[in-house]
Amino acid sequence: MGRLKIYYSVDEITNNLYTTGSELMSELGSNYIGLYHIYNSTGETYSGATWNPITSIKLIPYSKPDPMLNAYKTLKQPKTSFKNIQTYKLTITEQNRFDGVVTRFFLKKVNEDLFIEVSEQTWTEWQSNKIDRNLYGGVQLDWYISGPIDDTRHNGVLKPGVISRNKKQIAAAEFTLPGISKKLTNPLEFYTDTDFVVPSDINLG
Repeated sequence: MGRLKIYYSVDEITNNLYTTGSELMSELGSNYIGLYHIYNSTGETYSGATWNPITSIKLIPYSKPDPMLNAYKTLKQPKTSFKNIQTYKLTITEQNRFDGVVTRFFLKKVNEDLFIEVSEQTWTEWQSNKIDRNLYGGVQLDWYISGPIDDTRHNGVLKPGVISRNKKQIAAAEFTLPGISKKLTNPLEFYTDTDFVVPSDINLG
């Protein structure tokens, strides 16, 4: 379900709010922790620092769950296609190496601290709501896999290396899907070069 209005003026929106929990929850009853924003004119509250038509979910005031009600919801909760989704194992192709970047996709159930990398096909199904976006959040990001590892400077101009670029991607993804940085701990994951490949389990500390 989308927002009540198609257009909101700047004065109608309060962005970049944050809750540590026990203030807001999803309509399914999951306690929400993270960034959110409010539409002052309608009273709507949505997840995310700003509106994202794909990932933002509606939030309501938090209330302590009723054990009996939760049991009922569990019994009545419709099955979703997510049950058939398998973790996607990313394979780097020669074209990826040539491009120096690959697009990655992640989904996370709103009430579980589990991030799953999925295929582009699964991502498309989630975008089209074949996988319930009220139950699962998602993010896609560009992941750099070749080129200079460290930042370089030429004629006084700083050129970010692979580590800096991927750390920036992780930070941006964190705003959309809080906690994803716990999954993406290695900015050199899948890094490849014409001369060598860095193991995927490298520990950068």
